[in-house]
Parts: sequence; C-alpha cells; structure tokens
Amino acid sequence: MLLTRTVLKENDLYLVGDAHYAVAEGESGLYRRDTRFLSRYQWQLDGQTPQTLMQHERFPFWLHSQSANANVGYTMRVGLSRDLLVTATELRDTLRVTRYAGAEPHTLTLELSADFLDMFEVRGWPYPSAERDIRTEVTGDGVTFAYTAQDGLEHRAVVQTSPAATWNGQRLSWTLMEEETEIVVSVFPLLADEQPMPGQPEELAAEYGAIQAGIGRDVQLSDPRDARVLAQSIKDLRSLSFQTEQGAFPAAGLPWFVAPFGRDSMIIALMVKDHLPQLALTVARYLAAHQGVNYNSVTLEQPGKILHELRVGELTRTGRTPHRPYYATADATPLFVWLVGELSAAHPDLARELRPHWEAALKWCLTDGDPDQDGFIEYTPDSEPGGITNAVWKDSGDSTFTGGDVDVSGHVAVVEVQGYAYAAYLAAARMYRLLGEDALGSEWEARALNLRERFQTAFWWPERGYYVHGLNGDKQPLRVLVSNPAHTLWTGIIPPEFAAQVAKTALSEELWSGWGIRTLGTGEIRYNPVSYHNGSVWPHDTAAAALGMHRYGLNAEATQVARALFDAARAAPDARLSELFAGFVRQDGTPPVPYPAACHPQGWDAAIPLALGHLLTVDIPSSESTLT
Repeated sequence: MLLTRTVLKENDLYLVGDAHYAVAEGESGLYRRDTRFLSRYQWQLDGQTPQTLMQHERFPFWLHSQSANANVGYTMRVGLSRDLLVTATELRDTLRVTRYAGAEPHTLTLELSADFLDMFEVRGWPYPSAERDIRTEVTGDGVTFAYTAQDGLEHRAVVQTSPAATWNGQRLSWTLMEEETEIVVSVFPLLADEQPMPGQPEELAAEYGAIQAGIGRDVQLSDPRDARVLAQSIKDLRSLSFQTEQGAFPAAGLPWFVAPFGRDSMIIALMVKDHLPQLALTVARYLAAHQGVNYNSVTLEQPGKILHELRVGELTRTGRTPHRPYYATADATPLFVWLVGELSAAHPDLARELRPHWEAALKWCLTDGDPDQDGFIEYTPDSEPGGITNAVWKDSGDSTFTGGDVDVSGHVAVVEVQGYAYAAYLAAARMYRLLGEDALGSEWEARALNLRERFQTAFWWPERGYYVHGLNGDKQPLRVLVSNPAHTLWTGIIPPEFAAQVAKTALSEELWSGWGIRTLGTGEIRYNPVSYHNGSVWPHDTAAAALGMHRYGLNAEATQVARALFDAARAAPDARLSELFAGFVRQDGTPPVPYPAACHPQGWDAAIPLALGHLLTVDIPSSESTLT
C-alpha cells in the first residue's frame, strides 16, 4: 500500500501515484475501465529522482509542480517546471527543463512499463491468473504497449513524445544540450479500435469554473474556511463523475471505486439533488436501466433489485467475478424508490418515465427483499460463501453482531434499511397521487404507517432510549450501541416523540467523538477506534444523522454535527473529508486521526458540504483552536 497516495482523474481515466505523482510501486498506475494500463511512470534527471520544491493541484485533473536536481542544496543547477494533466482521453505531461549552472549536457529519462492488470488483481486477487503477453513496439514518436485479453479485447498504451526520445527497453531518454528544453509526453490508453485523441484541458478548466460559480450563487458560507471546504467538495463531485449513456454518474471513491455503485450513488444523489439535479437524475435513470430482471444465484440478481456494483475489467468480462453487475445489497432497492420519489417532486415526468422500474423495486421489497415475509427487508449473511457478508452499508464481516458477541446469521433486518423502506413507501404514495391514482397512494401510505408501528415495537430499546442495530435471524434484537439509528432519523421512520432521545444518545460520550458519531459505542465488546465499522467515524453516516435531526426540528443538534464535520474538513490540508477516520476523542488543536486505507476523495463525503451547508447559518463556533 502506498503510504501517501495522489490521484488525478477525468472521466474514467485516472493516475494513482506516490507523494510525487510518480508510478513506481505498489498499486500506483494509470487506470482506465478497471484496468491498469501503465505500472511504471517515473522521471529521473541524470539517474536521480528530481527534488520536488512545490506541488499544486490547479484542478483535480491538473498538477503543476516545480522541481530541481536531486540534493539541490543552496543552489539549483537544473530546474524542472511541470504540468501533468489527465483528461478524458489522454495523460499529457509537459516538462520545461532549464539549466541554471554549468554547461554540461544532462540526461532526462522516463521509466515506463505496462502490465494491464485487472483492478481486482492489483488489489490482491487471491487466485492465480494466466501470465500476460505484453507486446512492445517502438514507433517514430515513442513506444506502444499492447495486450490482448482472454476475451479478445485489445488494450494499448500509446506513448507519444516531442521531441523524439531513445527507448532502451525500460525507459525513454533525452540528452539535453540547450539551456532550456520543453518535453511533452502524451499517453493514450486505448481499447479495441480506439485512436489517440488529444484532450481539451482548457475546456475542462472552464467547466469547473462554471459549476463552481453556479453553486456559489446558491450556497454562500460566511466563513472563508467553510467556503473553501464547499469549493473543494464541488470540485471533487465533478472530478468523481464519469460518463455513461444516461449522463455523468458519480464514482463511489478514488482510487478503487471508479465504477457504478447503487447504494453509494443514491446517497450522493439524495444529498445533492437540490444543487446538482442532473447528476441525481442520471443516477436514477442509470440504475433503472440496469435493474434486475431475472434470478441469478451467482450475481444475486432478482427481478426489480437494484445493483450494488458493476465492473468491466477482464476478470469480470471472463466470468471470474460476479460484478456484471453484482446485486449483493439489501438497501439499494428501497433507496431507489425513495430517490425517484424525491426527484419527482421537482421533475413530475420522472415518476411516469420510471414507473415500471420503481414499481418493480417495490415488488422486490415485498417479496424477495423479505424472504421470511415478516414485513421487514432482510439479507442473509450465510447465503453467499466468499461474497459480501453484510449486504448493507456496514458491509465488513465483523460489523453486525449480537450483544453476546456472535456474528449475525439467518435473515437479518438492519435498522436503517427499514427506514429506507418507509421512505420508499411514502415516496410511492406521493408518486401514485402525482399520477392521479389516489387509491394506490393511500394504500402505500397505509403500508408505510404500518411499517412504522411494527418497527417501533420490534426495534425500540427502552433501556438505552435508542434503537437496536437490527433483528437477528431468530428475530432477537441486536442490542448493540451503533450509529445506525441516528442515521435512520434521516428517513423519517422514527416517531417524532422519540427523535430527541435518539439524538441525545447519538451525542453521548459513547458514540460522539467530537468529530462525528462513532459506528460503535466505546463500551461495546468489539469497539476499536481504528476499525472499519466498529468504532471509526464515517462522515456520511454522521451527515445523515444531522439531516435527520434537522428533519425533526432538532436544529441545535443538527448544527453541532454539521459544524464538527466542517471542522474535520478544515483540519485537512486539502479541505476534504476522508471516507472515514478513527474514533478517538477530539482534542483541541489536533486534527482527526486518519484511517490508513480510506478513499480520498470519496463520493459520499464530497456530497456532505453541499448537503449540510445550510445548517451553518446558525452560529456555533468552531473549536479548532490553532488548526485553522
């Protein structure tokens, strides 16, 4: 694993580098469509790595840096000004090399290699793969690496240089005789019969500026440090997007999740629908177009079910992974109905356009989504050996367990999923009424109210003034203090008279870290502040709780939570929230403790400043001390 990871991205092409944007080790590489096209891309000057003096991301696709000869000391002999751009079609690297001292020539080299590994192989695929036959061809203006996948799909990494370079089998090299030399390298990752097409970075920069200006008119934060967080989130939401037939779709996170996800994309869409409606509409239409229609025991497809994840790499195309797409999720389907219902309020025609899809999703909720027919949506952890154990947002294998420290089994009903179902049923009622079918509207409203009553009976935990994590397969409540009930406030399923107590428990010492709501209370047996789901803080989970508190009129509590999340982003050098961070208690003057393997940026978290910015109109001061 790279200790420091950098990413530049546009559309489905992105570079994962080390601290200096070099592809030299581990999982670094140039990626497109779940394939690593380049596994090495590293500059050297006179056989040594140049010393970086400054790096600045002008945009998420554009790095500007200034470097010098290695061991620069007090006097720079050679300076390197660099602009590295990743557009939708091209990696373009422009170096301006200037000699400041001496008259001797210098040698500049670019080490290159390609392995065309599938994303899953880079991340530790446990099964042996066939050795790849990588072909290398020297061309008049560079070098081309090529590979034919097992399904016959051609892959090429076409490297073009100006001026021409010498290739020795491992690196391109230039001998620099002049006082100043400009070198341009373009890399085109191509599939099938695609041809090199130069990118348009100036157009991209203008697009970023237009999006920023548009949202800036709608959301205005008085504190410039908060405004910087918001500006970064807008950049990241644009950067994370990639093109589909339905439009720009938000990736779940960088670097490993540049792919369509169900749950992740809908939570993003619900959070930003008022400010980025086209993105939210694309999510709804894309997921409708890929909705399950058949039964498949490998991919877990079922009629009406919404996908969890779709991949297009070689392992998936040749049937070695189930991600074609993969439907291992219990919550995406009710989330889909909720999202379409929310969007239909502002876009009434959408309810009619997607009616076959949200009706199929509702049918799934009442049938395959409820395997034991007790009225709750469930998943079965032991139904898919080797797959996702917990088919909800806390999807790690150890995240859901009984008060006696036993992993769940059987048909498991988790608290927030029932909230999604409640929101979905009310959304269906509104859409039927929008379509002039009041009787069906009343039917679904009654079903939602009935679910709320049975939910209150089955999930309420009076001893804690809170809700249990869920119901195990034996219908016994999972009396474990977790963040999920606070998150569930967002859906509206919790009766109003219980909302204040839920917020109070969520903000108690066991769950509230000062930066956010811990996924697991400090007194629980599996609590670990540096865990994936058992004591860490996930900003999107905490943000959902803030939105829920605001929904119930608990505005002081909602603002407290929003303020903490903005403070966490302000404490980061890049003004970004991380996917998750450790659950240690907040200390004045110190930032949150990072989680080592977190995505950065991540889609859920890029959406948070847009979703919560309106809560900062109430003046609750930051307690960051000297951090900002």
